[in-house]
This record gives sequence, C-alpha cells and structure tokens, in this order.
Amino acid sequence: MKMFNSKKNVFDKINSCLMKKGHELIMSIYLCNYNGNDIYIRFDFVRKISAYKISWVDLKFLDNKNIDFYISSQIVTKFLATKLIDVLDKIEEPNKAYLNDSIKGDRVEIITYMKDKPYEFVFDRFLPLEWKALVDPIVIIFSNLPRSMECFLNEIFGKLDGREDIYNALKPIKFNIFDDDLKDLFDEKTIIHSRKLFDIGAVSFLEKVEDKYVAVVNDYKTSVVEFIRVDDEFVLFTCNCGKNILCEHICTALIALRNNKFNNFYKVKYVGRGVSLFEKVIDGSYYLCYGVDEDKLLIISNDGNILKVPIIDKGKVVFEVLEDDDDCSLSKIINDYKNK
Repeated sequence: MKMFNSKKNVFDKINSCLMKKGHELIMSIYLCNYNGNDIYIRFDFVRKISAYKISWVDLKFLDNKNIDFYISSQIVTKFLATKLIDVLDKIEEPNKAYLNDSIKGDRVEIITYMKDKPYEFVFDRFLPLEWKALVDPIVIIFSNLPRSMECFLNEIFGKLDGREDIYNALKPIKFNIFDDDLKDLFDEKTIIHSRKLFDIGAVSFLEKVEDKYVAVVNDYKTSVVEFIRVDDEFVLFTCNCGKNILCEHICTALIALRNNKFNNFYKVKYVGRGVSLFEKVIDGSYYLCYGVDEDKLLIISNDGNILKVPIIDKGKVVFEVLEDDDDCSLSKIINDYKNK
C-alpha cells in the first residue's frame, strides 16, 4: 500500500511499538508533507484495558532509537469511538486515489481496517466530495488531537466548505511563468483588468532578486507581488493586497514579466547607529526601495510587505544609496536631507 511504501521502516517501528502495548489498528491518517509536516495518526482499540486510543507522532522529530518517547496518546470516549466505528463500518468505497500532479506535497493517506478488510483512501490536499462519508471519522479523530492541528483539518475540508481557492492561492502552483496560459490560473475578467493595468504602466518596478521576481503594482493602492521559484516546476505567487486569491496584481506582474518590462528597484543600506566603514564593507545586506513618501523611504520587507522607514534618525541620515536610477533620483533626495 502507498502509505507503507513511502516510509515503511518508520511505520513498521511505530506500529510494532504500539502493538507491543496491545494496540489494534482501526484507522490511521498520514499527513505526508502536508504544509511541510509529516504527521502519523492512529485510532486503536486496546483490548487489555478495553479502551479506544488515538496516538500521533510527528515524524519530523522522531528518534528511531527512542520511538516510545515520541508517541503521544489519548483515550477516546466510548461514545465517540462507537460513533466513529459505526460510520467506518458503512464505508464500502473501493481502494482509490485522487492525485493531482499540480499540487506539491499536501498528501493525505488514510487506511481503515473494518470487516477484516483494509480500505485505503489517498488524496492530495482536499478530501474529495465523493468521500464525504469520511468527514465524521476525521473530525472525531482531530477533535482529540492538539488544537494546533486544526489548521490541517480546516484545509483538508477545503472542497467541502468552498475555501479551496483560498488555500490553493497560498501554496506553490505547477505553472511556467513564461509559457503557460494565463487562463489556467485567472478568469477572463481578471485578465482583461490586468491588461488594462499593464497598458497604463501600473507596474512601476520589476526585478529578479536571487531566486524570485519582485514587482510593484499601482492599482487602488500599491501592491507588492513576488514570484518565488520552489523548484523547476512549481512557483509560489504572493501579493500583499490581502485578497488571499490569485489576484489581478499577480496577473499584471506576469504580463509585465512576459513583456520584459523590467525596472530595477533602488537599493539602499542602513548605516545608522554609528556603523563603521569596515562594517559597511563586510556587510553586503541591502533593502529594495521604490521611492520616498514625505520623509520616509518605501522599503519592501523580506516577507513582501511595505515598510515606511524614516530617512533621518536623531538628526542624521541613516541610509545610503547603493543602486540608483540613471538620473540618480534617490541619491539627490538623500543628499538634500544631508545638507539640511
């Protein structure tokens, strides 16, 4: 089975450890690289104490030499356990997988042992609508796990509660930023609006910085867009506009990229707090800047948000320009502050 092919030795050790304690597996859930986490969860019957237990292991932190120490368990009330078993007993879906090669990671692998027969359910990111019967068992299991795991539960049910697009927009997407059709990501209305934004010059800055492209798009407000390459096939799109979907600003920046409309950011360096010349030389860090608002520099933070940072601190200019435009526009502004 798929689950035990991926990390067979690890699961064998965990299962062996629990079997020695009298645990009999009824249902297991493996969150495989789900949001970067590997979590193995079991719902068991422990015959010698006539009780049901849920156990879970964070495989990222598992020490194979001391497995027992890393397994957390909790007894489940008989009422909830009976309800879970009743639901599982009625499931007669054949073994099947709903896999999506446009999704990176976020795989869920479920095995149930009912009627002396194993059933396997494997899907990427979201529980398929065809498997609604699994909702109650999954909810019961997660209700007995730490509250921090609720984020997994909410996302797994993305198709059921209509939040699929929101979760997808926050994850890497299989998409070639130069060649793939925009219609694969955006609806026609968004593409039309984005082309209008591009035509009026809404993309004021666009530059490749290390492994990502960064753009500033001026719409009803200024938005920062980033295309971050996860690997050769997948890219993560982000925009600070707050829509939590693939927005028109991302689409506009893609159009600008495909039209080769690059315009480098200003690069500035913080030199406050009495930084010495030697420290300036050995410290190569800098900030992307796209202009000035009154007496503040408009800087893009590492997480893609806009910071307004004072040019002067305690009467001294605390930034120097490392890279300017052809007219030395920013340097002239900084020098004016120095001469005041």
